[in-house]
Amino acid sequence: MRRLLLLVGCASLFAAPASAQRKFPPDSFTNLKVFPKNIDRRALIDTMRSFAIGLGVRCTYCHVGPEGAPLDSLDFAADDKRTKRVARVMIDMVDHINGEHLKAVPDRPEPHIVVRCATCHRGVARPRLLDDDITLTLADSGLDAAVRRYRALRQQYYGSGSYDFREGVLTDVARSETRAGRPDNAIGLLQLNAEFNPASGQIPMALGDAYLAKNDTADACKSYQLAFSKDSTLGFARRRIAQLTAAHRSPPC
Repeated sequence: MRRLLLLVGCASLFAAPASAQRKFPPDSFTNLKVFPKNIDRRALIDTMRSFAIGLGVRCTYCHVGPEGAPLDSLDFAADDKRTKRVARVMIDMVDHINGEHLKAVPDRPEPHIVVRCATCHRGVARPRLLDDDITLTLADSGLDAAVRRYRALRQQYYGSGSYDFREGVLTDVARSETRAGRPDNAIGLLQLNAEFNPASGQIPMALGDAYLAKNDTADACKSYQLAFSKDSTLGFARRRIAQLTAAHRSPPC
C-alpha cells in the first residue's frame, strides 16, 4: 500500500455519493484518485484518522457536510472543498519524498525514518513556524495583533510541540525588526518575551540594542546592565555599558 504520511488531513475520498450512502463505513469507495481502488476499508479509515490527528482537524475539514453531523451523512466522494484537492497533492508529495528522495539517502540507517502528516503539521492545519507567523502578523496587523497572536498560540499549543516557544524564536524576530528600522516592534516583542522568560539575559541584551536603535541611551544602558546581571558571560553587554558611559560626560544610567 502507498505510504501516506504528511500534510493535510482527512484527505481522500472515501465512500459512495451522498445520495446513495446510508451507512458508515460504506461497502465500497468511489472517486479514489491517489489510493488503490481496492484499498482495504480499515486501512483507508485508519489513514483518514491519521490525517485528522496530524492536522488537529475533523472530517469536515476536507469532506462535505455539517460539522457534528453523523458520518453517514457526509459526502466523502465530493471534491467541492479545496482542502481535499490540496490533500491529494500533499499525499503525492509525501509518496515522492519517502519513495524517491529519502530512498536515495546514502547509507540510510534502519529503521527508516519516513515523512508523515505530523512531521510538518504537528496538530496544526496550516503548518507555519512561529517566527514566520509572528512576522506575518506584524506586517499585516501591527504589534498589538502580533502580541495577541503569540499569547493565543501559546495558550492553545504550549507543550504540544506544534510551535517552538523557546525564548530565542521571539528574540530573533525582535532583532530582525530592529535591523529593519522598527525598534518599537522589537521592544514590544522583547517585553512580551521577558514576561515568559524572566531569567533570560539574552532578552534584555536584545532590548538594549532596540533602545539604542532609538537613540534611547538611558534605557539601553539599563537593559545592558540587566542583561549582564542575569548572565555574567555576556561580555558584549559589559562592553556596551563601557562604550555608552565613555560617550557621555554623565553616565547614561
